[in-house]
Amino acid sequence: MSKIVATGVALVLVLILLIGGGAIAVVQAVFGSTGSGLNCAPGGVTSTAAGYGPQEMTHAATIVAVGKRMHVPEHGWVVAITTALTQSRLQNLDHGDRDSLGLFQQRPSMGWGTPDQIMDPSYSSEHFYRHLLEIPNWQNIPVTEAAQLVQRSGFPDRYTQFEDAARQIVAVAQGSTCAPRTTGQLRTNWPPEQATMPDPTSGGQITPRTLTLVQTLRANGMTGNGLGCFAHRPANPNSDHPQGRACDIMFNSHSQPSVTEGSQIANWLIAHQADLGIRYLIWQSQYWSADNPTWSAYQSRSYGCPNPNNLTGCHYDHIHVSMY
Repeated sequence: MSKIVATGVALVLVLILLIGGGAIAVVQAVFGSTGSGLNCAPGGVTSTAAGYGPQEMTHAATIVAVGKRMHVPEHGWVVAITTALTQSRLQNLDHGDRDSLGLFQQRPSMGWGTPDQIMDPSYSSEHFYRHLLEIPNWQNIPVTEAAQLVQRSGFPDRYTQFEDAARQIVAVAQGSTCAPRTTGQLRTNWPPEQATMPDPTSGGQITPRTLTLVQTLRANGMTGNGLGCFAHRPANPNSDHPQGRACDIMFNSHSQPSVTEGSQIANWLIAHQADLGIRYLIWQSQYWSADNPTWSAYQSRSYGCPNPNNLTGCHYDHIHVSMY
């Protein structure tokens, strides 16, 4: 983690050199304020548990990350995950009983927040924990009883069946990594570019924007186990790699430290989308795009994704970065 945290000054220097007169705007974009939400990336190839898939595990990672940020002990994470499993099966539902919404099926009419706020997993998790922390001696109350004291469900016995699954999920989700989600700083109006620059990672040509990405990643030591951009794709010649608009950052999918580094770099790239012109990422069979800035399950009929056994096709061993 220290290698990535230490990249701030170096990034500014690289972007000053590459962008020139826009240096002040670049510094503001890099170090400007961020929203309260989080972008969470799964923690490894084994980032599924108890029969729940990558999208549900991403929501679990968010719940755990918010708990960590609020200094809630692990018992509280289990209570929160048990509740979310009971209420929504860890799905961010836009419907429910009466006006219930989101992971925890919180109700705007009961003072949990606006519908948009409740549909933000970071917000809903934070407010679940705030209610939990108000319960006297909650740390010593059994998981299912604590969940009911927060939720006041008409079906208090339902929580029991999900406690074991919640403990499995917490054990996996706490290995995930999260970064602050930028608000109002994404840029999607990038002009088109042609592949006119030599690719330092191959014998092909890449766009100027992709070259900036390569130089920035190299300057900040964020190339994982290898970086490659231009590549022939005879079956799909109009895709981003042969068009010089994509790079892959490789990692060892069987090494947890390597996977953790990949998740940190993925979140770093999201935080600097507006500086670099990133269009979308694929990592650990999860997809993030500037047009829909949240992690969701990566689906591919060709490769049968998500499928942890297909490490390369489903992007478990590399971050795919596509540029505008």
